[in-house]
Amino acid sequence: MPQYPFTFPKISGKLIKRLNRFAVEVEVEGRQERAYLPNTGRLWELLLPGTTLLLSPALSRGKLPYTVLACRKGAHFVLLHTHLTNEIAHRLIDEGRIPPYRDYRVVKREPAYGRHRFDLLLEHRRNGRPFYLEIKNNTLFESRTAMFPGAITERGAAHLRLLKELASENVGGGCLFMIMSPQVEYFLPAYHIDYRFSQTFLDVKNFIRTDAFALGFDPDFTEVITIEPVKIPHRFIEDELRDRGFYLLLLELAEPKTITPQDNRRVLCKEGYYVCVGKAEKELNREAARHKQKSKKKKRPIDHLTAEAEMITPIPIITGEPLASGLVDRLGPLADRRIAGPFSGNGIIGPLFYFSANPLLNRGFINLIQDSRIIQPEQRLRTGGYLP
Repeated sequence: MPQYPFTFPKISGKLIKRLNRFAVEVEVEGRQERAYLPNTGRLWELLLPGTTLLLSPALSRGKLPYTVLACRKGAHFVLLHTHLTNEIAHRLIDEGRIPPYRDYRVVKREPAYGRHRFDLLLEHRRNGRPFYLEIKNNTLFESRTAMFPGAITERGAAHLRLLKELASENVGGGCLFMIMSPQVEYFLPAYHIDYRFSQTFLDVKNFIRTDAFALGFDPDFTEVITIEPVKIPHRFIEDELRDRGFYLLLLELAEPKTITPQDNRRVLCKEGYYVCVGKAEKELNREAARHKQKSKKKKRPIDHLTAEAEMITPIPIITGEPLASGLVDRLGPLADRRIAGPFSGNGIIGPLFYFSANPLLNRGFINLIQDSRIIQPEQRLRTGGYLP
């Protein structure tokens, strides 16, 4: 495995496509190659076709002759190699470069506590008190705001709960979010993506340390040169954490289907991808997830289409703001066409939009998600009296 600092040879490539959770296809010096991806996150906003990747050559050529180290986003590279995040944290703590842990040293990696393992075990330099530390590689960000996690993580929530239990036994514990962008100023739990993790994050805030730092690498992406603390606005998080809002529902048909959603009106749906906007005044996550249940009893027009879909991806957007018309208006120019009428109603707002290619590989569609989930909350944070 590559070591930090990244003094080993690095080579640039272009992403062609993601093959699965652990591998990507890349163009390297005019050749098509495959590379190991040591990051199982969704990474929708990072792994778009044409993205510049930083690769490390493997010691021996095989099916995966390269390993993905980082990808470019804007002016900076973003570390994707999650296994190296703990190594970076270890080095920075030992060097005294992370202020909350300047009085600690690392004594063990992956320490066991009962049946669980944490990332690092620290020891206070003066009194010897142990401190268990979880490290999170944070790659989901936009503008000045970062969010974690990028996908549902029951393991992450379980670690927070266990750290809270340790606090009751007078054992120190904390969670350190290492944000891979020097421009970030604010950290929020990703309540759109993992509502339960966000609830747990608030539940433990008075019992364990939770810190976030924005990291900046040198131009050669060899080592960290800047470490800046990031604000965690707990009062804003408490106000935002209401299970209501909107969702984008993404469906894939592998072959054409003739569907009769209502009034015996037959609709021919081509193979491809379909997106609609749904709304829920309460229990947004439950309502969005309901579409993934292919029940034979079709209560709503859209259920006739989801019953035929090979892929069903709900994308919740938690908010109290009236975003529905804006989402519908912004989807129109991105889609190949719109299908009005037969699938709307019963919580589905506006028309159904058709995409011939997967919209999750469309920069405009991803920007719509990032704007709704991150940039608009950041604007409310900055203008709502939450910051000193």
